[in-house]
Amino acid sequence: MTKTCPFTAGRECNSECPLFVSPDDLNEFVSARLCSIGVLDKKNGNCSLKMLALSQSRMIFENTNTRA
Repeated sequence: MTKTCPFTAGRECNSECPLFVSPDDLNEFVSARLCSIGVLDKKNGNCSLKMLALSQSRMIFENTNTRA
């Protein structure tokens, strides 16, 4: 399945977009950490804004206490 850009309808989300982050652009530590929390796929890149949103939602999830 081809990823589409959330900002430009019908445009493929790939390395031609300036917001796209390839796993090759990141150092091993950052790449491994983002993969371990489910934000980044080791083989495919992702939109930087989507990665930011996913990582922030993960941080909120892990640091929020709920009253049961």
